[in-house]
Amino acid sequence: MTQNLTDGIYKNLNGSLSFGWATQPKFNAWAESDTVVGGPPQHKIILHYELARLLYRDAENFCSFASNERTKRLIQTTFADHATDLLPECFTLDDCIHNMFLGSLTWVYFHELGHLMQEHGRVRNDGSSAYAITTIQELDAQAAQILNGRQASISHATELAADSEATTLCLIASARHFLKGPLVDDGDGAEVFIGSVYLLTCSLACIFYRFNAGSSPQVVTPITGSHPSPIYRLELSAPHIYELTELLLKASDFDGQRRRLVSMTKQAADLGSFFCNYAQGAGTEKTINLFVKGFLQRPEFKPYSKEILTVWDEIQPSIMASRHFGVELGVLRFTEEFRNFVFSDSSTT
Repeated sequence: MTQNLTDGIYKNLNGSLSFGWATQPKFNAWAESDTVVGGPPQHKIILHYELARLLYRDAENFCSFASNERTKRLIQTTFADHATDLLPECFTLDDCIHNMFLGSLTWVYFHELGHLMQEHGRVRNDGSSAYAITTIQELDAQAAQILNGRQASISHATELAADSEATTLCLIASARHFLKGPLVDDGDGAEVFIGSVYLLTCSLACIFYRFNAGSSPQVVTPITGSHPSPIYRLELSAPHIYELTELLLKASDFDGQRRRLVSMTKQAADLGSFFCNYAQGAGTEKTINLFVKGFLQRPEFKPYSKEILTVWDEIQPSIMASRHFGVELGVLRFTEEFRNFVFSDSSTT
């Protein structure tokens, strides 16, 4: 991926992108920018070997959990509306592990790229690092010094913005591979693509919880720390996934299947969250709070969302001015309906 991006986008921008592996035994990834304001992008992405190892273990353990008959019986009593099979029928168990692992590793790579595309390091420093190297460490979620105030709000907003870029890039790459790839038969392209999206959605829960040290922090205000709650990230990612998946299917002359995609995405997000909280034996959160409900069904998220939208509206112009490349659908957006919900008087909701 690094070579393809270098030969295409970065070469056209007279910039550079490098990639490397770190050997420290941490679940971590980081993005580094040495870009001068107004100049070509000079970027680096580093992933830790331990991150790749644990993502693979998560894929193995999740697929074992989802294929277990006891789990299936448990889900029947927990999920009101679920599919008979908890893993895509179009893949073998080994295929599910392989595709979930590659999907999650690719998503993390694109998440770091998303930070670089929008120069989030400079944004987090309020532009003061115009000529200095900026670095974003994902393990800031466990940093000894907890972020507060505007720094925390900007950190949360830019994490969500990187999520949006990563999900968009991942789905487009998956569509190219499964809908149009040379190894895909015309008749099953849509099914394998949908199956890959399902596994990616499952993996996002594992990633979000991993980057919060396995915990499920409540969505609270004033905002503190560097990363949003895993559930908040899933709530924001789920509609992005099924809406973009539908568009990609239609663009390839397949039926969009909106109703099925909505149900599938919700099940995958719920199952991934359920797995992270209970299959690992550390869950304390009420099950209903782990499920994707839609933001309009979560009034408890309003104060937090108001802080996010306020700071995002402030920093978005500078982000768009610095954004080096990317499709329009990759930019973090909030609907007018959601904005009206967030900024409405709480006493009227």
